[in-house]
Amino acid sequence: MSVVFKKLGDLLHIEQIDTQLFSGISQDLGTGRIFGGQVLGQAIVASQKTVSDKKIHSAHAYFLRMGNHDLPVVYHVDNTRDGKSYSSRTVTATQQGNIIFTMMCSFQVDEASEFDYAIAPNTEWLSLEDGIEVNLEDNLGAINTNGRKIFTPQPFTIRLPNEDTDLTSTTERFNIKTNQTVVGDQSLHNAIFAYLSDFRLLASTLRSVGYRFKVKETMLATICHTIWFHRDIKVDDWLHSIYEPISLINGRGMAKGAIYNSEGLLLATTMQEGVVRKLKWILPIN
Repeated sequence: MSVVFKKLGDLLHIEQIDTQLFSGISQDLGTGRIFGGQVLGQAIVASQKTVSDKKIHSAHAYFLRMGNHDLPVVYHVDNTRDGKSYSSRTVTATQQGNIIFTMMCSFQVDEASEFDYAIAPNTEWLSLEDGIEVNLEDNLGAINTNGRKIFTPQPFTIRLPNEDTDLTSTTERFNIKTNQTVVGDQSLHNAIFAYLSDFRLLASTLRSVGYRFKVKETMLATICHTIWFHRDIKVDDWLHSIYEPISLINGRGMAKGAIYNSEGLLLATTMQEGVVRKLKWILPIN
């Protein structure tokens, strides 16, 4: 197991302090604040620990304050409702008594259904076998579009289109998976997916105005993030991600993501809204 992969596992392994109280460590990714995907992933792990017979199917999160990566994050899970088929939880994340994040999430028992449908993707968009493949554990600079250290090495491999500019498409396409086999149950795969779902989604809104490759000239900050889990996700298989900008106005951007497996089955849908502003000055490149 690589050091980077072990760090991600440690990051998502939270400590149970009390029946409904948990604590998670934080990671410095070079942004001066906690990465939102970390908090979302840890919150999903914490909530799942209070539900034994169901799997998460949706999570709706709000990011309220900038987190401090030098401090642990404390998660309080409120048992909102337990039913026969569904359970609901409300998670509040705090640092030094200040609420930095809230999430409502719902869990469901496995259920057989007579109906089965999902919107089908453009099959030409799924495969990027001839694309640019970058191991984020070894080489981050190849996709670091704002020219600065934004993320420390990550245990993922990503495939990008060979030709990709603001002029080629307003849709963001890429494939991503972990560098190693994930040893754990479905809840761990869900938590890792929540972590990586925070990559690139909000930034994809900039494609609509020709600024996707001028990230250094903008400020991005997540306000809310939602994930719907439709089918079991395996993050150590290729996840084919298609991100589309929905709106960009009033200093806010919104994007929608559809995540498919290699067979074209829709695994998850995600939406993110956040602050998107053009900076009045350009950040220096380090």
